[in-house]
Amino acid sequence: MKKIFGFIFALCLFVAIPANAQFDFGIKAGTNLVGGPSDIKGVSSDGYTGFFAGAMAKFTLPIVGLGIEGDILYSQSGAEVAGEKVKNHSIEVPIYLRYDLGLPVVSKVLVPFIAVGPQFGFKLSDDGSNLSDVARFEYKKSQLSLNLGLGAVFFSHLQAHINYNIAMGNTSEYSEFAGGAWNVMTKSKTNTWQVSVAYLF
Repeated sequence: MKKIFGFIFALCLFVAIPANAQFDFGIKAGTNLVGGPSDIKGVSSDGYTGFFAGAMAKFTLPIVGLGIEGDILYSQSGAEVAGEKVKNHSIEVPIYLRYDLGLPVVSKVLVPFIAVGPQFGFKLSDDGSNLSDVARFEYKKSQLSLNLGLGAVFFSHLQAHINYNIAMGNTSEYSEFAGGAWNVMTKSKTNTWQVSVAYLF
């Protein structure tokens, strides 16, 4: 975790020091619109809506509109597997490279942006992972994903953002107990649509 925070800090300094970048920080909250875990063969599965909330910081180069945003978020998502709900609680650290499109006439009212970058996830717990005495569904302890999104800042303070989070590898495992041990039967991947709002101070 310390390495991630150090990476965010170093990137922010890289942008801010040589260019006198604009700094904003704020609070963010949103919804995880999760699809069902893929590739769980022979087991019914579906996703359900979760949420996330936390803090964000943003550096922007005023002249060219390039900047970096880093967030620290508590996130809850999950799935319904074999009729049982499993909730995944995690800390998510997305880092975005942003391009803010400052339009001359309306920039004080509306600034559209696009954003792309990695997201690092760290599981806190997954409630309900034991589906039965002989089956369980667990999320990975850490996850790497890629964010692709767009949004807009209104009146310099209110930000709206829609984002597609693409898992860069398996995110969960379905296991069954047999022969005195838990055996991984299949691994799955979940991509997520995210819709958020933030207030910038």
